[in-house]
Amino acid sequence: MSEHVRPTLRALTDLGRSLPPLDSELHLLDDVLLQKAQALPAEVAAGGAERIRTLTDRVWFKVKTTDLRGAGGEAETPEAFGPRTDADLPAAAWWLVAAGHRQDDTKNRDFYARLEAECERAAKGTPVAVDSAHLAPTSNDYRRWQLENVALVVVTLQRKVREAIARAAQTGNVWRVAIGTFQLGALVKDVDGESYLAITADGFWDSKMLAVLLDAVPGVSVDDWQIEPSEVIGITPTTGQIIYSAMIPADSLSRVLDEVDDHFL
Repeated sequence: MSEHVRPTLRALTDLGRSLPPLDSELHLLDDVLLQKAQALPAEVAAGGAERIRTLTDRVWFKVKTTDLRGAGGEAETPEAFGPRTDADLPAAAWWLVAAGHRQDDTKNRDFYARLEAECERAAKGTPVAVDSAHLAPTSNDYRRWQLENVALVVVTLQRKVREAIARAAQTGNVWRVAIGTFQLGALVKDVDGESYLAITADGFWDSKMLAVLLDAVPGVSVDDWQIEPSEVIGITPTTGQIIYSAMIPADSLSRVLDEVDDHFL
C-alpha cells in the first residue's frame, strides 16, 4: 500500500497546477496543500485526522493548511490497474481528491460547504443524500500513474548507462552495471584523438529495452551505433554477449562526465 498521497487530476486543476512531465512524481510537486496531505495516512492511523462528516457515503478526511483546504482519503485500485507484478500499482493508495480555499465569512462559499453542495447535486434523483463517487480517482488518474512509473524506470536505467560510461572514461577500464538480472558494460577509448564508446549487453535483451538504453547517450543517434561481431577497442564478445560501438563527441562525453560525482576518483 502506497503511503504517498497523490493528487487526482481534478485536485491538480483545483490547485491551479498543470501536469508536469511524466518523469515527475505527482506527490512530490511543490505545493503547500499537497505536501500537507502527505501526513494524512499517519494522522488517520494515529486517530488524529478530521473526517468530512457531511460526506456520509464515503470516508473522506479534511486537509488544512493556511487558508487552503482539501479532501483526501484512501481508495482501492481498480482491478484493471491493480498489482500483477512488482512494477504495477499498489492494491490501494491515498489521494488528495479536491482542493480549495477557506471562506468562513461566506458559509455557502466555504470549501467544505461547496463540496457538500456538489455531492448533493450528484445525488439528485437517487435515494441517497450525497454522492461523492465522482471525487474518487478515475481511470485517467491511474493511467497517468502507470505512465509515470514507466517514465521513471526509463530515467533510472538511462542514468545507470551514463554512469557506466563516465566511470569507464575515468578509469580506462570496462565498467559494468546491473540492469535487472542482466549486465551492461561500457568502455571508452581514445583512438587517433577521438573517443570511441563500446557498450556490451550480456544475456537475453529485449530489442526495445536495448533501444531505450542506447538512447541514453547524448549526441549519439540510433544510426550511429554499430553491432560488432568481433573484437572492438579491446573487448572480445563472449557467448551470449552483444557489443555496440559508436564514436561519442567530446562535448557529449563531457556532459556525461559532468552528470557523475566528481569525487569518484
